[in-house]
Amino acid sequence: MVTIRAYQEADWPQLCSIHDAARKTELGEANIKAGAFLPLEKCAQDKRLVGGKIIVAERDQKILGFAAYSSHQLAWLYVTPHHFSEGIGQQLIRHILARTDRPLDVQMLDGNRRALRLYQHMGFEIYKRTQGHIEGTNNVPATGLTLRLR
Repeated sequence: MVTIRAYQEADWPQLCSIHDAARKTELGEANIKAGAFLPLEKCAQDKRLVGGKIIVAERDQKILGFAAYSSHQLAWLYVTPHHFSEGIGQQLIRHILARTDRPLDVQMLDGNRRALRLYQHMGFEIYKRTQGHIEGTNNVPATGLTLRLR
């Protein structure tokens, strides 16, 4: 059984580990070169993860995933790759949906089919596509998708 709870500062090392493993998988699925990877320690803003609230999914006192969100934005959602396809992402999203307003947006890399399936399964629809570069990298090009739940 997975429990969703509020983030605690002591969770930070586990969040870094989960993000870093899942981000490498995400970049690979989106066919983005390895130079685009930034560890969470470098890309999070003062451990706040772009403001808002942070929640973790935990089982047997081990964190399996986390999400950060604000009233209209799902900013981060990562699950450890060893626990993909176990419904952890869905549980995190359900928790967020009960506590946010609509529309609710999430951004993701185009080509990350696993994430796209998850968000569409939860009712999100592609709202716009953006060409740009991955923030914090040496101009690594990428296409991003904004999905919206109305």
